[in-house]
Amino acid sequence: MADRLPPADSSHDPGSDRGNGERKSWWRTTRLAVRLFPGNTLPTSDRAATPSGQPPVDEPPEFDFDDPDQCEFGGYQLRALIGGGGTGWIYRAHQRSLDRDVALKLLSGGIWAAPEGVDRLRHEAQDAASLKHPNIVTVYEVGEQHGRIYYAMELVEGRNLGQRIRQQGPLPPREAAALVRVLAEAVDYAHRLGVLHLDLNPANVLLGTDGIAKIADFGLARRVADGDSVPTERISGTPGYIAPEQVQLHLGRLCAATDVWGLGAVLYEALTGHAPFEAGSARSTIELVLRGRVRDPRRYRRDLPRDLQAICLHCLHKQPIARYASARGLADDLGRFLEDREVWVRPLNPLQRAGRWIRRQPWLALAVLLTTASLILALAALLAART
Repeated sequence: MADRLPPADSSHDPGSDRGNGERKSWWRTTRLAVRLFPGNTLPTSDRAATPSGQPPVDEPPEFDFDDPDQCEFGGYQLRALIGGGGTGWIYRAHQRSLDRDVALKLLSGGIWAAPEGVDRLRHEAQDAASLKHPNIVTVYEVGEQHGRIYYAMELVEGRNLGQRIRQQGPLPPREAAALVRVLAEAVDYAHRLGVLHLDLNPANVLLGTDGIAKIADFGLARRVADGDSVPTERISGTPGYIAPEQVQLHLGRLCAATDVWGLGAVLYEALTGHAPFEAGSARSTIELVLRGRVRDPRRYRRDLPRDLQAICLHCLHKQPIARYASARGLADDLGRFLEDREVWVRPLNPLQRAGRWIRRQPWLALAVLLTTASLILALAALLAART
């Protein structure tokens, strides 16, 4: 989740992490979170600018975990660093009042951030805390200590979807569809409360040991106050999964369709093992997002059902208006796919529709066939007797 863009000739990129073994934690992901650069230009430095003399935002604060006083944060005792960077660092912590372990995120906008930055981070944490859904990581509390904003979250034991794909390969098509359907329903819930996630990617999908998938890290979330969209005021997201409108400063509009792109990107990688866009550097990846075309997922996986292919590519259309209008629409179409019904993005002819119905209801189809055959034979016998 580094708050930076590597230089154009950098050899490190989110895509280059693929296949390089386990990340230190399932919270770690390289994040592009560049704040307000003029026009559509991308920075060339290897980290976002910080005021002179201030600590870099991509290094975690140093804590002595053996010193109780140093690791005390508003009733939480820090135990170990889990991961993070960019918008903040996440620690395993113990909440004494309720005797439970939590994930505690210390936001990077702490004591060295401008007042408006602190306010923005606090509002984003409060937005996340307003979401109560079984498939969204719960934020328990938002607080501040010594000028540093923190929020306590549900601690999910398990791994993220990115790790699952690296360790075991792409998911079976129906499993991937079922997973993203659940995620889409959770995202639709957030949208109905006016909150956009804006950083949906496999690293932010946590797969708990209890089998429940949860969306994590609303650190880049935006609240839609008026209307149904907000302007692109800063470039933010994860290269390879970011929607085109997220890198079009002052030109793009962020809306529900932006998160539909993110869900489509998660589905794409779950099916193929690849992000929609991959290049040798974050800058090159962003250029592909703006000017390139998403490779047909069937080029990676020839046995991919065409209905699921159509659903995935419909999410990844460059123009937001051409995608699903809502995460609910995506969830519904994935549900139709899982039920072997006609999906909205790929209409069937009457013969194909009849074939689908027979596959869904084989015994009923057999009964109809036998009844029809019996009626025909009875009618033929009746006609023969009259002649």
